[in-house]
Amino acid sequence: MTNQTLRWPGGPLSGTAQLPASKSEANRALLLQRLAGGGTLSNLSEANDTVLMQRLLTQAATTDLLDAEDAGTVMRFMTAYLAVTGWRGTLTGATRMKQRPIGILVEALRTLGPILLI
Repeated sequence: MTNQTLRWPGGPLSGTAQLPASKSEANRALLLQRLAGGGTLSNLSEANDTVLMQRLLTQAATTDLLDAEDAGTVMRFMTAYLAVTGWRGTLTGATRMKQRPIGILVEALRTLGPILLI
C-alpha cells in the first residue's frame, strides 16, 4: 500500500483507507499500470468488466481485433488507450454497444492515431 501525503492549512494529514473494489476504479488503475509500464495492483474488482479490461489490454499487443462485448466503460477507456498507443485494428462490441453514442470520443481521438469502430 502506498502512503499519500495530504495537506491542509493546519498541517499534514495521515491515515490509511481500505476502499472497496470498484470496477471503474480498477479499470482506471489497469490503464495507468499499462501506460506506466508496470506496477503492482491489489484489491481489484472481480467484475466481468475488470476481467475483460485485463484481457483486452493483454490482447492488444498481439491482435488487431478486440471485442469490448457489452462493457461501456471498457469500450470508452480502451478507445482512448488504443488511440494514444498507436494501436491499429478494430475495436468492436455487442450489438447494443454499437448503438451507444461514442462518435464524439472517436472523432476527438482520431487526431491522435488511427482507430476504427464497427
